[in-house]
Parts: sequence; structure tokens; C-alpha cells
Amino acid sequence: MFNLLNKILLPLALIISFVSTAYGKTKFIGTHKDWTAYSNKEKNGKTCFIASEPLKSSGKYNKSNRGKTYVFVTNVKNGTNHEISVVAGFNYKKNTKVKFTIDKNTTLLFPIDDRAWSESPKVDKILVRKMKKGNKLIIEGISSPGNLVTDHYSLSGFTKALALIDKNCS
Repeated sequence: MFNLLNKILLPLALIISFVSTAYGKTKFIGTHKDWTAYSNKEKNGKTCFIASEPLKSSGKYNKSNRGKTYVFVTNVKNGTNHEISVVAGFNYKKNTKVKFTIDKNTTLLFPIDDRAWSESPKVDKILVRKMKKGNKLIIEGISSPGNLVTDHYSLSGFTKALALIDKNCS
């Protein structure tokens, strides 16, 4: 039995290791206050992103049913830069918008399932400029059962973390 497992599991482990190396592995680049930078080298190129988790969340929802939630800014080497996205940790209600408020400036994002994006790269660039100058970010969305959920993020460290991905994926 041991030999059979060894003959099957060892090659399988090597294949998984090869695929992971060849097709991408997320690497930590650095952290600045409330934002962390990562890179991911894949077969077809390199992607870098920064992410932050909310400092506080509120709303009437079952907290044990909610997955992880993040705000991302992503760069693709020789491709898009500063694409903003939100992962809610729940599916958004269909035909609703997500409020993305930097200090007191609100922009509406468009949700699909558990993620939300702006309407264009032009809007992303405007939002990134505001995030560099801002102090706090509040994201409000309605979950598929109809509950308003509000997440509060800090923008402390955003500019320095963004500079890390700009350097690593330029």
C-alpha cells in the first residue's frame, strides 16, 4: 500500500509544484500601514496588486455567512493600470449599485456577483488620485437578500503601497 501511494502521490505533488511555478504564484512585495502589495507572475505575464481589508463593517447580516472582503488596485504589466475592484464577501443584489466614497466624494460602482468595478479605466484613474489624497474609504452595497452592508477602510499607506506595484509592474 505504501509503495502504491508513493508511486501516485509523489508524482502528483511534483506536477502540482510544477504547475504552480509555471502558471503563477502570488508573492508578497511589501506593506505600508493598511495596504499590502503583491505580485503574481504567470505564463502570460505579470500582475501586481495592492489590497486592504475593512477596519470596520456594519449592517444587519449574518457575519458568519460573509466571506473575506477586500479593496484591490491592480496593474497588469504592459496592460491596464490602477484598476479598482471590490470583493464584498457576499453576492450583491442584482440591479443595484455600490457606493464607493472617498472622504465625502461618492462614485457608483457596478456589481457582478460578489465583485464591483467602476465604469471605465478613466474613472479608476480619478478614484486612485482621490484615494492618494484621501483619509478614509467607505463602501456601501446591498446584499442579495437586501441588507445594506457598510465597510470602512483606511487609506493610510495607500500611496506608498501603490508605488510598489507601479515599480514592480511597469
